[in-house]
Amino acid sequence: MSRWNSPSGGGARCRFCRRVLWAICFAAFAGPGLLVQAAERPADRAEAIRALTQHLEIGEGSVVADVGAGRGVYTWPFAEVVGETGVIYAQDITERAIRNLQDERQRRNLSQVQTVRGRVDDPRLPADTVELVFLRHVYHHFGQPREMLQGIWRCLKPGGYLVVVDRHRGTLRDYLPREERTRRHAWIAETTVVREAREEGFAFIDAAESLWYEPEPFLLVFQRPEDAQRPGSDPDPFAPLPEPLDLQQVFPDLTEYRRPAIIAWGPARQLIGPILERSSGQGIEIVLEEWATQRDEQGPLPEGVSLPATLTEQGDPQLDAPIDAVFFLDAYHLLFHGPVLLSRLHESLVPGGQVYLLDRAAAAPLSRRDASHRRRIEPQVVRQEMAAAGFEVIGEDSPPAADRFVRVFRRSDDQD
Repeated sequence: MSRWNSPSGGGARCRFCRRVLWAICFAAFAGPGLLVQAAERPADRAEAIRALTQHLEIGEGSVVADVGAGRGVYTWPFAEVVGETGVIYAQDITERAIRNLQDERQRRNLSQVQTVRGRVDDPRLPADTVELVFLRHVYHHFGQPREMLQGIWRCLKPGGYLVVVDRHRGTLRDYLPREERTRRHAWIAETTVVREAREEGFAFIDAAESLWYEPEPFLLVFQRPEDAQRPGSDPDPFAPLPEPLDLQQVFPDLTEYRRPAIIAWGPARQLIGPILERSSGQGIEIVLEEWATQRDEQGPLPEGVSLPATLTEQGDPQLDAPIDAVFFLDAYHLLFHGPVLLSRLHESLVPGGQVYLLDRAAAAPLSRRDASHRRRIEPQVVRQEMAAAGFEVIGEDSPPAADRFVRVFRRSDDQD
């Protein structure tokens, strides 16, 4: 029996120590953006719009779109910023909203405001003209987010920005089917917005809550890349892995295993087949809530492969049996709930079991949030987080691609 789970109570004390170490480790890499004090925030929406547009160098003569403008409470501050020589598109999908916006525009005598009636799948804005598309508490209503993102991408000038202000920070809490979101309220998650925006062609730029006047929402900034010709693919992809890829090339010192847990994302999913071929028993896929947008979502599997999956809940993979190997494949960087997930893996991993990790390297430490959104992590950060969770590194192998690194870990309480 592992001493972490011994009936003497020592296991509880050790788990508590690991949680304290994890808290210290996570705080060290959380980044100052998560700790913005209320006194540092803009005082109201008008001041926040001025701070945001100044940050993005949007000003007199610029073209801005307030998508889902509603009553126009953000349209009017934007109109002040762009001035009479600029344009602010006040866009909404209902005729009533458009009429109200037109009446208020006339009352305020703002010739720079133009109303646009969009659709649930298309903002219907002029192509290649807009410098900033602004969505405040609108994205979570998208029933067809892919189509809307593609429409927004097309209306932006190359280099133009998409700003999403919404709730909740972190991972998804409500898996309401997307097609129901247009008529039922459920908050979205920042991880969902980042995944969908990147996959539809937007580069993640920043999380900038310090510019906003409300403490609860996230504020994410994306950009249409200057050199992209069309939407529909991540502008910052992982380098491709060689095909066919021999598992032994990636992890030369593989031990025998019979029940592996696989946490894989992107190009590295091609390794799922070779991992299962080496296994003498049934494996399981752990689907991270940091990635999934639906409860039953699972990435594509190799042809002919069937693999049961479990979705994490606040980091807990809810494993119902011991595992003897863990494979993090281009996925560790995504973690928002690392302390819980690694603790559960530590508890489920049998003595002698190992953790094999392949990921994209960052050149310098990033906050945990930035690592997830930028899809890369610094190897030393991984080592520190794994050590805080009770694992020690036992191998550093040559990576199969220039942007990757490889590490192998075991439980630090295992004896040789």
